[in-house]
Amino acid sequence: MLANNFSKNNTVYIVTFSNEEPFYKLNQNINHIKLNLLKESKNKIESFKNSLYRLSILKKTLKEIDADINISFMIFTNLISVIASKLNRQKIVISERIVYDFYNSKTLYLLRKIIYPFADLLITQTYADKKNYTFMKNVEVIYNPLELPTTQKNREKIIFAVGRFEKQKGFDKLIEAFSKIDSIGWRLCIAGDGVEKENLQNQMERLNLSNVELIGKRKDIFEWYAKSSIFVLSSQKEGFPNVLLEAMGSGCACISFDCPNGPSEIIKNGINGILVENQNIEQLVFQMQRLVSDEDLRERFGSEAIKVKEKYSIEKIADEWKLLLEKIYKG
Repeated sequence: MLANNFSKNNTVYIVTFSNEEPFYKLNQNINHIKLNLLKESKNKIESFKNSLYRLSILKKTLKEIDADINISFMIFTNLISVIASKLNRQKIVISERIVYDFYNSKTLYLLRKIIYPFADLLITQTYADKKNYTFMKNVEVIYNPLELPTTQKNREKIIFAVGRFEKQKGFDKLIEAFSKIDSIGWRLCIAGDGVEKENLQNQMERLNLSNVELIGKRKDIFEWYAKSSIFVLSSQKEGFPNVLLEAMGSGCACISFDCPNGPSEIIKNGINGILVENQNIEQLVFQMQRLVSDEDLRERFGSEAIKVKEKYSIEKIADEWKLLLEKIYKG
């Protein structure tokens, strides 16, 4: 989304280590360079060699492009991009997309503290995460943009959730909570896939839940937001929960665990949604039952939630990026 916006008045290159097509459709004037360097490593020595090779190819590619500013996303790419850019004497802005302690790796903590300070700017997604980067001189917060297609559906009695089927996403807790509410006429639909799928299916069978559906990865995800009445974010931790933002922008009444990081910066508790103590299943049960039983409350939260579309519009967020990039460029 940002690249498409930037490309209106700038020459934009996107460099990826994979050879896959991007999830979002890119404007035709964007140059997408696929390095195809995601070779699997069998051990630490091979991993180190592969990283050095990626660094050398990236350094060469960035030098050939010779951009005014390089922008990198995600920790592993950030580390290599900072080194490559500084070896080329180029300006580099890095952005973190996950919570600071997501990997819980002492090696990554150390590498970040050594390498990140060489970047010209670090952008985090939340103010809570910014506090972790006290070793950086130049850190700013810019939220993710929200861009939704126009989709109109009649609201159905659906409680919706989206994400990878991993322990961190807490779908087992969501299913447990759903099993404890009076859910006659309601369905819990969870979109996604992953390693926890079999465990979730076994849990559904054990609880004898015929009104819970794992609907897989969806290309029509925005239609599901539009027809769902309630959205629940059950994660243990997040970087910045885009799915929560998308659900709110689609007018769903939203409940979220108050996990680190993001939900408390998006939801104004009791105004445009509900925050629940992180991983407190009984509180989640109570709030889910509250919304299931009160259509007026769902509509009130939904009508307030949809206002996030203005605060997180692509135009507003892109302008924030451009302002900071201009400062770095002139710098």
